[in-house]
Amino acid sequence: MSKKSTLLVVVLMCCYGLIFSQESAIANAINKQDVQLKETESIYVSNPEKELISLWKGWSVGFAYGVAQFDGDIRQHNHYPAYQKTGDFFELKSAVSLSLNKQINSFYSVSAELISGRFSGLRRSNEYLGYTIYDPYQNYEGNGDKFSASFKEADLTVNIDLSNVMAYFFTPKKVGNLSFDAKLGLGYNIYNSVRRNLFSDTYIYSFGYKDEGANSLGSDYGTEKKGLFSAPAETVYIYGLLAKYKLNSRLNLLLDYTVRNGKTDKWDASIMNTQNLRDKFNFLSIGVAYKFGNHDYRNEWESPIDGLKDDVTTLFVKIDGFTDDGDSDGVSDAFDKSPNTPLGVAVDGSGNALDVDMDNVPDYRDADPFSNRGAQVDASGKELDDDKDGVPNSKDLESNTPVGTMVNQFGINVSNTNYVNSGGLIYFPSIYFNSGSAIVGNSNENRIATMALMLKNNPDINLNVIGHTDNIGTPKFNKRLGLKRANAVINYLVINYNVDADRLSAITKGEDDPLSVAKIINSGLESNTELNTLSEINRRVDFEIAD
Repeated sequence: MSKKSTLLVVVLMCCYGLIFSQESAIANAINKQDVQLKETESIYVSNPEKELISLWKGWSVGFAYGVAQFDGDIRQHNHYPAYQKTGDFFELKSAVSLSLNKQINSFYSVSAELISGRFSGLRRSNEYLGYTIYDPYQNYEGNGDKFSASFKEADLTVNIDLSNVMAYFFTPKKVGNLSFDAKLGLGYNIYNSVRRNLFSDTYIYSFGYKDEGANSLGSDYGTEKKGLFSAPAETVYIYGLLAKYKLNSRLNLLLDYTVRNGKTDKWDASIMNTQNLRDKFNFLSIGVAYKFGNHDYRNEWESPIDGLKDDVTTLFVKIDGFTDDGDSDGVSDAFDKSPNTPLGVAVDGSGNALDVDMDNVPDYRDADPFSNRGAQVDASGKELDDDKDGVPNSKDLESNTPVGTMVNQFGINVSNTNYVNSGGLIYFPSIYFNSGSAIVGNSNENRIATMALMLKNNPDINLNVIGHTDNIGTPKFNKRLGLKRANAVINYLVINYNVDADRLSAITKGEDDPLSVAKIINSGLESNTELNTLSEINRRVDFEIAD
C-alpha cells in the first residue's frame, strides 16, 4: 500500500516538476542564444517574453465525458463494439476526466489528467477456436465470456500544436477557430477487473478483488473490490489527438481521442497468447477547457508562418518607404530634407539643392553661383555692389567710388594715367554663359551696366572683348562659340547702351585659356586636368584694355 501511494504522489509531482524544468531549460537556452547573437552582432534578437510564457500564465482546466472501448484478448470484433442481448451487456462504457494544462509556448503544452471510469469486453465461443482459455479455477462454461473493469488513472502528457509545427514545412489550411494537438505521455492506472461467463454471468476470474475461487465451492465470487492503494496498478503509454474549437477568448470546446496502452495483459482478467500481447483501451470524449490566470488570451499564440508573413509585409512596407522618391532627385523620401525640389535640379546626399557658393540661394535659382564665400547677396543670388563699380562689396576696399569710375580688382579708383593694358591693375567684371549658349542672360545685367558706365566715363579707352568656353566639344567648335559670345556682348552694349562699336574688338580663345583648372592624382603622377564641375567659370567673356 505504501509503495503504490508513494508512486502516485511522485507521478503528480512530476506534473509540476516537468513544467518548471521545461521553463527553466528554455529560458536558459534563449538567454544563451541572446548572448551568442549579441556577440556576433546579429540583426535578430530572440524575445523570451514573446516565445516563453511565464510560470504563472497560460493555465487552463478542462472537464470531459466520454466512452471507453477495450482492445485485448476478450473482444468480439476488431473495429466496432459488440452487444450481447442476454444480460444486456455492451462493450462501450463511460468515463470522465479532469485535466490541468500549462501552455509552455506556441508549440506545446503540458497536461496533468485524472480519469475515472470503466471499460469492458465480450468474446463469444466461436472466437476461441484454436486458443487455450485462461481458467485457473475451472469456472469457464464454454459459451463465451465477458469482463468489466473499473479504473482510476493519473496521466502526464505533452500536447504538441500540429498547426504551428506543420507551418515550418508548409502552409496549413486554416479551419476557422479549430486547431489540433498531438498527445504523448505516460500514465499510472489502478484497476479492478472481473471476468464472468457470457450467458450465466457466473464468476471465472478477477484481478483487484478480495474474493475469488472455484464456483464449485458455492460462493458468489467477484463482488468485493480491493481498495485504491491495494488494487493492482500498471504503467500506461498514451498517444492521441486533441481537437480544440475556440468559443471565446477563454473557453474552448474539446474533442479528445486517446489510446492508452497498458504494460499488462491483465485488464480483462485473462492472460492469453492471442493476437493482442498487451491490453489497451481507447477513450473518446467531449469536454470544455477554461483558461484562467493573468494572461492576454485574446492575443495568444500564432502560427510562425503567419507571424513571418506579417513581418515580411511590414518589412516590404518599410523598404517601399525607403525607396519612394517623390521629387525624383535620387534621394529617397525617408532621407530627403527637401522632398519637393524641382525636376532635374542637382542635389546633395540629403536632397538639398546644390549651393556651390553657399549663399543660401540654390544654384538653380542663383544668378551668380560663384559669389564670394560669406558675401551678401540679393534674392537672386547676386552679390551686392553699392557703388556699381563691378567689384562686389565683399572685395571692394573703396565702396563709394562714383558710378562709372574705373577701378582695380579691389574697387579702388584708378586714374587714367595709371591704367595699363591686359594683365594690369584695372578690374573688369566677366560675363557668364550657359553651356553651349551665346545668349547674354539676365544675371549679367549689372556687370554689363558697369562696363557701359566705365566706357562712357572713359571715352579714350578701347577694349578687347575675349570669348572663352569650357572643354566640352571640339576645339574648332569652341573657337567659333567663343567668338559668338564676344560678339553677343558687343551687340548688347551697342544696342542697349549706345556704345560705339569701334571701341570694342571681338577676340576668341575658345577652350585654350581655362580659368578653372584642378590638380588630381593619375597613376601616381600629378597632372593638370580641367574640372567639369566648375566648367561654368570657363564659359565667360572677359575684357581687357586694347593697346
